[in-house]
Amino acid sequence: MKINKISKLIKDEEGSAIIEFIILALPLFIPLVIYLTSVNSSAQIQYEARNFARQIARVYVTSPSQESTTSRVAALVDAFSKNSFPENGIDLPPTVQISCSMNPCISPNSRVVVEVVLTSTKNRNSARAKAIQTVDSWRNS
Repeated sequence: MKINKISKLIKDEEGSAIIEFIILALPLFIPLVIYLTSVNSSAQIQYEARNFARQIARVYVTSPSQESTTSRVAALVDAFSKNSFPENGIDLPPTVQISCSMNPCISPNSRVVVEVVLTSTKNRNSARAKAIQTVDSWRNS
């Protein structure tokens, strides 16, 4: 008779280990998911800032003339603002600062430094990136 009671108790507790695991483990996994989401967001905005700065510097130094640099950079900013920034939750307009080692900037061997600051609309993280490009030596200015 006692064996029947014990086997009945064992049968009644089937699945309780799964429920206990869920109750104990779930509060531990929620902070982990929040942390990983935050790290991913920070990494994404940093990647976007580096890519954006590099592309602006590249567009700037490959411009055919000093007069066309403004329109080319504006077109690139517009392309990023329409495609990449909304997908990644980046605040508009981005902050862009361009400085040159020579005047005019599009001179042979001139160094162009582009600094970019992007801010996330989701968690207000910001990322700063810097890209340096050199105008080619054989350019006719």
